[in-house]
Amino acid sequence: PAEANGWMSNLLARASQEDAPRRKGAAGPDLEGLSADIARMVDEGALSQAWERYRRGERGVFDRRLYIGAGAKTFDEVRRRYSSEPDFRQTVDRYAQEFERLLSEVDREDRDGLLTRSYLTSETGKVYTLLAHAAGRLG
Repeated sequence: PAEANGWMSNLLARASQEDAPRRKGAAGPDLEGLSADIARMVDEGALSQAWERYRRGERGVFDRRLYIGAGAKTFDEVRRRYSSEPDFRQTVDRYAQEFERLLSEVDREDRDGLLTRSYLTSETGKVYTLLAHAAGRLG
């Protein structure tokens, strides 16, 4: 819906800005609220299981069942816009690349995988999952 398009565009625009304090966990209230909206659209148990399986090498573990409430519609809208709007695609790609870079840094030092799992199931991880899944980045 139009309202969902507005906050999703706002989220992606803010996420694409090179804002050092945000990367250190000091996100502004608007971004936090938007991330929280997306986080509520993702089933945390299903997400955790999907990431566990994916990290063990399974493919095809991310599907629409991860999304609850308006999450499936949001996923469809992101996927549609990603395939048809170059600026939107570029912003999603930048957000995903930054999250993947940060995750790679954490993963190198995370012997037991707990911190990595925590990142993947955090609000930011849920946003990343929805965007990366819609963009076809998760196999």
